Amino acid sequence: MAAEQALKTRESQSAEIAGDLAAVAPPDSCAYFFDVDGTLLELRRRPEEVVADEHLRGLLTRLQAVAGGAVALVSGRSVADLDRIFDPLVLPVAGLHGADIRFPDGSRQAARGDLMDAVRPLIAAFTDSHEGIWLEDKGATLAIHFRERPELAGDVLAFLSKFQQGRDLAVQEGKMVVELKSAAHDKGTAIKTLLGRKPFEGRRPVFIGDDLTDEHGFAEVQRSGGVAIRIGVPDVPTQARLHMPDPAYLRERLRELAAHHLVLG
Repeated sequence: MAAEQALKTRESQSAEIAGDLAAVAPPDSCAYFFDVDGTLLELRRRPEEVVADEHLRGLLTRLQAVAGGAVALVSGRSVADLDRIFDPLVLPVAGLHGADIRFPDGSRQAARGDLMDAVRPLIAAFTDSHEGIWLEDKGATLAIHFRERPELAGDVLAFLSKFQQGRDLAVQEGKMVVELKSAAHDKGTAIKTLLGRKPFEGRRPVFIGDDLTDEHGFAEVQRSGGVAIRIGVPDVPTQARLHMPDPAYLRERLRELAAHHLVLG
């Protein structure tokens, strides 16, 4: 009964719209961590179609200015792909669900690169044998997308789950995708690691995401006394206590936040 009540409470909390970021997460004391797909930017059919425009790059640059540089991307994408999306803006990033982190000084912390070597051919063969699904090989993680074949969700999950047995691997579910990744890393461990480095150190963490892949990040910032905001309709249980309806709404709140504090400064 207690667990059921906690779930209902969490669901009701997640329905509260985070309309005023200046009040909820003031930049003079907070560190901001953003998922990308479905959060800062709308989802696209293929990952390579996602690109940040000048407006969004400008928003993040202004937010960096008012937050003492404490702005980072935390994504399942690779660091190189994040750089492509936001080019020419270069930010601190945690890619591959925290398996590859680039710190503000440019130094890197990366997981083993050979974790997927043994399973890669098997997963490639599986995707090749099922029309309408495709493999995204990120090196340290392998993602199977099934947006065009949603009826195969269970088959994809069951197949990838087999590789967790006796390995240092974990399955991560997402929106129309299931990914095999390092079990030692997730978005929560990434945020915790970044919080140990300047300019994030000593600031209250704010993480904004939209998917199951972001729940580890939500849980970590809640443990750290921070703010977790989920993008999208609050229709599923989540660790986040606040929500915003869509990426466009988030971008407008970021514009207000940065403009307000630049004027005050």
